[in-house]
Amino acid sequence: MNWRAHPLTSYETALNLIASTTTRTGLSVTARLDTGCYPTGIEISQQHAATLTIRPAGFHGEWNYAIPPQPGIPDVPLHPPGPRSHPRHAHTFGSTLATHPLLTGLERHDLDRLTVNIRDRLDALPPKQRPRHRKLTTENIIWAAVLDQRGLSCSLTAYLFRIGENQARALIKQVRPLLEEHGHHPELIPARLIDPSDLVGYVMHATSAASNRDTLH
Repeated sequence: MNWRAHPLTSYETALNLIASTTTRTGLSVTARLDTGCYPTGIEISQQHAATLTIRPAGFHGEWNYAIPPQPGIPDVPLHPPGPRSHPRHAHTFGSTLATHPLLTGLERHDLDRLTVNIRDRLDALPPKQRPRHRKLTTENIIWAAVLDQRGLSCSLTAYLFRIGENQARALIKQVRPLLEEHGHHPELIPARLIDPSDLVGYVMHATSAASNRDTLH
């Protein structure tokens, strides 16, 4: 590979050539080597991409653009897809997906209200009887129990919160009775979700369909 007839034989050569760029008006360029590691092969579906708000810059908007935070839209995966044989080997999603109304069956303000009520009940228990996990907040544990009530498999719930399946099952077992005593008996998710990609596909399809209906009206 060459740049201005100079062979790019090393990072140092490339950096020096970039840093030497100037203009008649006195442009000064600083170039540094980014040694970070970035996974390749990350893809999102066309449905996912269609729901994102992308703001192109005034200069070469096809290259330069901003994607602002968008509540309700699943996070872009941080790792490339792996084998479908086990959820831990697929995409990584944040809490945005775990608390999505299509999965919890509750709008966010309703989920927050339910979470506060159950958290108060848990706080009233003796410390040794409260569900604990070093990676999760009390809210996370309550959300996991809500998803379990909705029929989401324990393996997928564990995947969403990045904990072991047995750990998730034990935490859910402690919290689910409190949800039922509180009178929370949601309907099951109307879809068969097996793999993490099924989760995002289900949410994206329903979100896209709702957006199309709003556009038509």
